[in-house]
Amino acid sequence: MKKIINIVLRILLSLLLVMPILGVLGVFPAPTRDLYQTQEAYDFIITLSNSGYIMWMMAAVFAICLILTLKNKMAAVALLLLPITLNIIGFHTFLDGGLLAYGSIMAIAFFLINLYFLWENRNRYKVLF
Repeated sequence: MKKIINIVLRILLSLLLVMPILGVLGVFPAPTRDLYQTQEAYDFIITLSNSGYIMWMMAAVFAICLILTLKNKMAAVALLLLPITLNIIGFHTFLDGGLLAYGSIMAIAFFLINLYFLWENRNRYKVLF
């Protein structure tokens, strides 16, 4: 059963990692105001998009994590994604109307999947501490 859960969560994580990469490459349309609960959230996303490098850096990290996920290196993936998932949760909590808002469903799923893989690989992190 644990193996099936790992496979399903790896597939879901892979799909979540592909979406921002496709967004940066222009496959998805640019964000619009109606996607966000507040004007501040929309302004923040537009500022990140207009910076010229933040979205590309995140897409690069997601691409690296996608490759590592396909190679089943989930301990490294979970560590690389932790700062990003925490910032996504913070964005939705403080700028976009809270974690119970419609737009935060994928963020919560992303965060919970990341927490699952962090917990599953906790023994590998002992050398870090």
